[in-house]
Amino acid sequence: MRIALVTEFYYPHLGGVTEHVHNLALTFRRLGHEVIVVTSDMGDATHDGPFVRRIGTSRIIYSSGSFARVTTGRRLRSRLEDLFRNERIDIVHTHGPLAPTLGLAAPAAAHRLGIPVVGTFHSWFPSSALYRIFQRPLQRRLDRYAAAIAVSEPVIAAHSRYFQTEWHVIPNGIDTDVFRPCERPAGEGPRLLFLGRLDPRNGLDTVIKAMPRILAEQPDARLIVAGDGPLRNVYERLARPVADHVEFVGYVNGDRPERYGTADLYLCPTTKASFGITLLESMACGTPMVVSDIIGFRELVDGGAEAVLAPKGEPEAWAKAALELIPDVGRRIRMGAAGREKSLRFAWPVVAGRVLDVYQSVIR
Repeated sequence: MRIALVTEFYYPHLGGVTEHVHNLALTFRRLGHEVIVVTSDMGDATHDGPFVRRIGTSRIIYSSGSFARVTTGRRLRSRLEDLFRNERIDIVHTHGPLAPTLGLAAPAAAHRLGIPVVGTFHSWFPSSALYRIFQRPLQRRLDRYAAAIAVSEPVIAAHSRYFQTEWHVIPNGIDTDVFRPCERPAGEGPRLLFLGRLDPRNGLDTVIKAMPRILAEQPDARLIVAGDGPLRNVYERLARPVADHVEFVGYVNGDRPERYGTADLYLCPTTKASFGITLLESMACGTPMVVSDIIGFRELVDGGAEAVLAPKGEPEAWAKAALELIPDVGRRIRMGAAGREKSLRFAWPVVAGRVLDVYQSVIR
């Protein structure tokens, strides 16, 4: 099968959608399918694989409390048509359907060529003024999709306020061979990890504000901040009172498994999420977690054997949760084992197989 995966978010942009699309492409290719990833120029394509195609220029915008991307450029739809025709694409799979720009232009191009379109919806939101205003024209576009996938039930709940369709629930996946437990360094104080874009909705300020309380009982504790973003200077200033115990290591990608694996606790204070790919990565590495008690995480955690849920934006509660877990080594070991076991249900061959089943049903 010849597949085009279309996304606004791809390397060098880091995030859940990027990881999802990249690993889906790699898994499909290992299974013998011809796959291209269609995205836009983000200024650094030096590490692109041979299957990446870039059209237009990606622009960063601020939207719904976070930094997003849209593609700009001339003749985007016709250029996408040419690409799909030249690559002899059998199916177009958009990630972020109904969202500008590629999420609208790519399906339009595919429909003109008679190529079926599948869309995966990744985002959860409490409400959307744009969806409310453009509900009818967007519903007409959605009606032309051959299949709609959501990564979680909360994503379905968010979109079902505005649109009607038949949903397939297929979660994000994880490479359980790359993300796996490793030996933690001995003789060091507690290592707490934050990993993610330095973005308002990822809640790093909550963890930084919790550090004085944590250090009062665990003076050797250290917070590793792995990730980068436009607000890095803001968070570095916020961390000045505890600067000796907070290390900003910047952009991470290939060494993420080691970052998780050598941490005693992964702290994920995100304020809004649809699923939680970093939670899966931490689980696969056998690292216990404290995570925000938000709708996108509750479904994945579901019982809490591998994680403790803490109220978002409340540093005192996060400090308390961390301080209960740090000295309880036995509990942390049990949490790590439960997380690793759960992660195996989300291995990429399993997830990709479910997506291929949708493709096959569409083509039939």
